[in-house]
Amino acid sequence: MKPWTRPIALGAVLLLGLAPAAGRGQEQEERFIRIDTLNVRDTLYHLGDGGANALALIDEINGGVILVGTKLPGWGQPVLDAVYQVTDLPVTTIISTHADLDHTGSNGEFPDVVEIIAHENTRANMGRMELFSGGAPGLPTTTFSERFGLLEDLDRIELYYFGPAHTDGDIVVVFPQKRTAYVGDLFPDKAAPVIDTANGGSGIAFPETLARAVAAIDGVDRVITGHGPIPTTYAGRGRRDRGGRRAWTGWMTWDDLAEYADFNRDFLASVRASHEAGRSVAEAAADLDLPERYAAYDMERARANVEAIYNELAAR
Repeated sequence: MKPWTRPIALGAVLLLGLAPAAGRGQEQEERFIRIDTLNVRDTLYHLGDGGANALALIDEINGGVILVGTKLPGWGQPVLDAVYQVTDLPVTTIISTHADLDHTGSNGEFPDVVEIIAHENTRANMGRMELFSGGAPGLPTTTFSERFGLLEDLDRIELYYFGPAHTDGDIVVVFPQKRTAYVGDLFPDKAAPVIDTANGGSGIAFPETLARAVAAIDGVDRVITGHGPIPTTYAGRGRRDRGGRRAWTGWMTWDDLAEYADFNRDFLASVRASHEAGRSVAEAAADLDLPERYAAYDMERARANVEAIYNELAAR
């Protein structure tokens, strides 16, 4: 067994509609989590709504559910309600891909959790957050620096760290036998990313970090982004889960991630050129020189990213 490998285990999946939530929180509003199958063997689930995208893997061997992300504060019970639509096993393990509240906010709301796994920098970032202060539950209990593994064979999970980008603790979660990767806010959607400089994010390092991920990982067909919507097309006739319902296709691919690395590289090159020419932040944002293939990208965060990169360049 490799030194970074630790056995655990996982299990089942299918396509459901909305799962009812037992609205907790001060307003007692009704909350819903949508849960959808990600593979025809029914072993990996996508959890939508309530913040960022999340995943759930059912660990039938060890008797628990592994969550990748827990959504905003107050969404723990709706997540449990959705999970209990497909299994009666408790959530026992959480993987936090980075510190943002929409990915970690409900970490402390799962009473049966025995382990929370994250990069060491994410543990430090979460330790400064008000939600996890004063001994509140939800902080990572297991950290790593470069690579970490859980389970074996069909349920294998591999965690990778390639450097700063959105924060300084973003990781890629790979399910190699399912040919699926969850990339969190390293790739939020086809859009200019958030550069969280307060938590070690870097617009200068972003493209190189993504390029290292693209080069290092093989065999992934489907990429789950941090905030991209569920596809609107089905896998086609004959592709159904165990309940007879159709499975979704049209997820992002590894080629999309490679394109996103190129986008961030081209964005950085344009901003560098403007900085060297003495243009202002506003001028650099207005005059971004990007290839036509990014025309459909959401550029709402473009100006904020230009400013973040200018500040980094000035600091250097």
